[in-house]
Amino acid sequence: MAKHANKGVTLAAWPQADKILYDGLCRTGEVSRGKWSDLTDRSISSRRYGYRLWLGFLAEHHPASFNIAPGDRVTLERIREYVTALRRNCTETTVAVTLQRLHLTIRDFAPEVNWDWLYRIERRIARKAVPLKKSHARSSDLFRCGLDLMDRAASEATVFKRILLRHAERFRDGLMIALLAEAPMRRGTLHQLRIHDHVVKDNGRWQIVVAADMVKTRVEQDYEVSEMLGSYLERYVHEFRPVFENSDGHLGMWPYGERPMTDKMIRRYLCKHTQAYLGKAISPHGFRRAAATTAIIDDPHNVRSTKDLLGHRTFAMTEKHYIVARSRQAGRLMDGLVKGRTRSISEEDIVATR
Repeated sequence: MAKHANKGVTLAAWPQADKILYDGLCRTGEVSRGKWSDLTDRSISSRRYGYRLWLGFLAEHHPASFNIAPGDRVTLERIREYVTALRRNCTETTVAVTLQRLHLTIRDFAPEVNWDWLYRIERRIARKAVPLKKSHARSSDLFRCGLDLMDRAASEATVFKRILLRHAERFRDGLMIALLAEAPMRRGTLHQLRIHDHVVKDNGRWQIVVAADMVKTRVEQDYEVSEMLGSYLERYVHEFRPVFENSDGHLGMWPYGERPMTDKMIRRYLCKHTQAYLGKAISPHGFRRAAATTAIIDDPHNVRSTKDLLGHRTFAMTEKHYIVARSRQAGRLMDGLVKGRTRSISEEDIVATR
């Protein structure tokens, strides 16, 4: 698929009418608050990005439409053209998500219009879409991957008798992997972690304190780091992190060059290391699936506790992560029964022939 075929229009270049509507929705204040004021920054960013793509399409194919109201630009014929353009380099799932973001935005930009038709189109595409096959792993395997990276970095540093940048980078990546295996937070939360603000030591134990405004569900989360991982975290904070340039110029937990890593960087590095170690790339969200899978297989009687671990509001959302785990567990059980039955029949045949 061609990359960057669907180019968006930055917020600064939006038509004036669109910018006014957007600012109004995001407005915060004691008296007058916009409809989006209670959404997380990530949700707003997601809608803004989706609308950017729509404006990018219009700028290329229907530039004159910038002179009319935002709601009047969205017609059935243009949506058909837009879907065709998206399909040049997007999966059907991505097309559906992009239309969903447009729908969520335009219905608030032009609330006087009935946008049910756009919603129905988005849902039809979503229902027919076949999601890409996702890689699955166990949290224990991911944890070992992280520890192995950190151990190798520390061993090499010992040989060189000093910590080089490449050792610090490997230790950083290993800690990210091991920490995410223990505390499967979302990628957007992970990249915002700051030392002393969110990564703190209390009564000799390291803790991750995630503020409500960093979480999609707006619910504060606390994770207590295990003693084993805590010892690695201690070394990272005092020995490996200071090796990064300008590490004392910011509190970002994951330095990259002179600044903290972005969430996209984190995804890229996690996928690279898990691909090398496990033979399959595990994305940050894959760590959350791993937590759900591990929970139902290792401790099926306490699966409801995974709701809090993943930071979901309801267990219904958590259950979505268990479909693969349940089917795999059932598959292994059936496989064992079949093999056991086959073995039993074979033994009977042997006895019968004697």
